[in-house]
Amino acid sequence: MKRIFKGVIAIILLLTCFLITDLEDSKPILSSTYEELPVTDRIPILTFHRLVPDDVKKEKYPDNQWVGSVTVFSQMMAYLYENDYTTINTEDFYEWYIGNREYDSKTVMITFDDGFYEDYYLALPILKKYNFKATSFVVGNRIGDITRPYDKNVTSYLGLDVIEEVRKTYPNFEFQSHSYNMHYYTKNGKHRIKSMSKEQILDDTLMNRQFNFTTMAYPYGDYNKKIQEVLKDEGYLVAFRFGPSNYATRNSDQYAIPRIKINGYATLETMKKWIIF
Repeated sequence: MKRIFKGVIAIILLLTCFLITDLEDSKPILSSTYEELPVTDRIPILTFHRLVPDDVKKEKYPDNQWVGSVTVFSQMMAYLYENDYTTINTEDFYEWYIGNREYDSKTVMITFDDGFYEDYYLALPILKKYNFKATSFVVGNRIGDITRPYDKNVTSYLGLDVIEEVRKTYPNFEFQSHSYNMHYYTKNGKHRIKSMSKEQILDDTLMNRQFNFTTMAYPYGDYNKKIQEVLKDEGYLVAFRFGPSNYATRNSDQYAIPRIKINGYATLETMKKWIIF
């Protein structure tokens, strides 16, 4: 009788093991983080220019579309954070663009043009608060050795001291090319790039090698085949245009990636219209 009882117990234990094994095998295999998220086919690349305090905006730049309110910018960043958006830099974007990485629809890229020193004094503290990534496209020949102390009534640009400091202490905020010396109008009122030979464009690009840039945003958003060829030959990952505003996709021209203008009149609702889709 004892032998029969022991045999029954053994059979029950054996069946239990098989059942447990089957249940384990039926569990879904956890995928990577990116695979768990619904992927997106577009990324909004938001473009800001100069940011100033509200009183300066109101008194000196009320009708200037290239100068925005730092308070509005802060509201926008708070919204992104509170709604679980992911921010990416240019290398992240490139990896997505070539298909090595996936993101969901709550992904944005934050960029600034021209390299104003407000990027450091006003925008950076807000970005650090939320651990956000962003990119400042700076004009090479405007980069001095030292960044002047902040004065809300003075227009100035980032210095090499700040660029090197931020690259070490907060690499989430990166610096990339806005040309070395192409950001101006010629005497005939046209963008500098319009009258440049391919050799001149190459010379301008080579001058920026000292800053280790890997991507570029075209001055005024203007570009042509000559500069696209130079950037490709020089190993730039991507280049960004400016207008008209549109989403970046994997079908976008690698050396003319579209961005979205967030001008000096923009509100939080302006941004939301672009990022909610």
